[in-house]
Amino acid sequence: MTIEVKHQRLKEIIKERGIIIKDVTLSSNRKSKFYYDIKSIVNEPEGAALIGELMLAQISRIDPKIMSVGGLESGAIAISTAIVCSCYHLRLPNTISGFFVRKNVKTYGLEKMIEGIVKDPVAVVDDVITTGKSALDAVSALQKHGVSNIHIFCVIDREAEENLLERENLQYHSLFRHSDFSDYIGSKISKS
Repeated sequence: MTIEVKHQRLKEIIKERGIIIKDVTLSSNRKSKFYYDIKSIVNEPEGAALIGELMLAQISRIDPKIMSVGGLESGAIAISTAIVCSCYHLRLPNTISGFFVRKNVKTYGLEKMIEGIVKDPVAVVDDVITTGKSALDAVSALQKHGVSNIHIFCVIDREAEENLLERENLQYHSLFRHSDFSDYIGSKISKS
C-alpha cells in the first residue's frame, strides 16, 4: 500500500470513527459542535499502524535526522509509541526513541518531568492542534532540558484562528487539516 493510499485510508477511518458530533468543550476551553477523537483511533491496531507510518514518513521528509519523538501526556504517548514501533517494523537504519512530557513533575522516584529517551533533534507530536498549547508546553519543557532543534507534528490541525504556535513563530506540520473534513462535518451537523 502506498503512502497516498494509507493517507486516504486513515482519512476514511477518521470519518468513520474519529469525528464525534456532539457539543463539547475542548482543552482550549473553546466550545465545539464536534470532536476529533484521534486517541481512540491510535489505540486500535489499524489506526496505530497508519498513524505511526504516516507520521514517520512526514517526519522523515521534513527532517530525516530526527532522533526522538514525543510530547505532552497523554495525547502524544500513543502517537510516539506508534511512530517508534513503525521505525522498528520498517527496519529503518536510524532508530527513533520515544519520550513524553509530564504535565507536573513527579514527586516520587526520579522526579522527572520528561520520561523516556530524548535525543536532539526532536519531533513533538500531538493528536489535534487547536491553539497549540499542549505542543507549546512540551516545547518549553524540552527547551528547559537543553533541547534546541524541535519540530512539531500533529494528526489534525483544527485551523483555529488563535494559534499559540504561530504567535511564537513555531512551524508545525499536520497529516490533515480541519478543512479536509469540514464539508463532511457540516453535513453531519446539519442532519443532527
